[in-house]
Amino acid sequence: MTDVLTLSRLTAGYGPITVLDDLSLTLRAGEIVTVLGANGSGKSTVLKTAMGLTRVRAGTIMLGGRDVTHLPAHGRASAGLGYVPQTRNVFGDMSVADNLRMGAYLRPKTFEREVEKVFALFPRLKERRRALAGNLSGGERRMLAIGSTLLLEPSVLLLDEPSSDLAPATVDLVFEAIADVHKRLSIPILLVEQNVAKALALANRVCVLVRGREALDAPVGEVNTHDLHALFLDGGVHTS
Repeated sequence: MTDVLTLSRLTAGYGPITVLDDLSLTLRAGEIVTVLGANGSGKSTVLKTAMGLTRVRAGTIMLGGRDVTHLPAHGRASAGLGYVPQTRNVFGDMSVADNLRMGAYLRPKTFEREVEKVFALFPRLKERRRALAGNLSGGERRMLAIGSTLLLEPSVLLLDEPSSDLAPATVDLVFEAIADVHKRLSIPILLVEQNVAKALALANRVCVLVRGREALDAPVGEVNTHDLHALFLDGGVHTS
């Protein structure tokens, strides 16, 4: 399979603080790769670094064969990276429809066509398109955030803890939606997630971080819960 996103020997962080230390990770066409690890291991920093939101001290980031290491975040969005952050991912005082239109800011001419694809993936958004985003449920807001990002027509989707702060039943709905996005659009996904069981059920490969370094990179079928506990036994990660 073709490599669509490659992080090579990355050292990155915030200001003087190093979070990722010589990290390498590859996402290939058609894959879902999940990044797991204890709190503070650098999981979310992987996505932020891929998106250009941290300071890279060493290493390279390749997107579809293009070196984007020094591109700003908006340049990476234009190049095909779609990033859904864990928080502050919708405009609460705007309607669902206006949030979606904002999501298409780079491709306004294709909005009418592409928004129908989003509504097909998330019918609830069409039903609530006139509602304020701040009045949506947690699951609906998460779907709106994903839908808005899809309107950029990304070649790679970065998802940061989509189950965070959601009720178990809502988590099921959100993960079903992510699986549907992947199936219908064939878009490769790099997923950071705290719910290990859900992440492993969805992903093809798993990368485990320990203190900002890659401790494991393997197909999901070759990984068991015992392996994960051995890597971060007291890291506060939920494996059930």
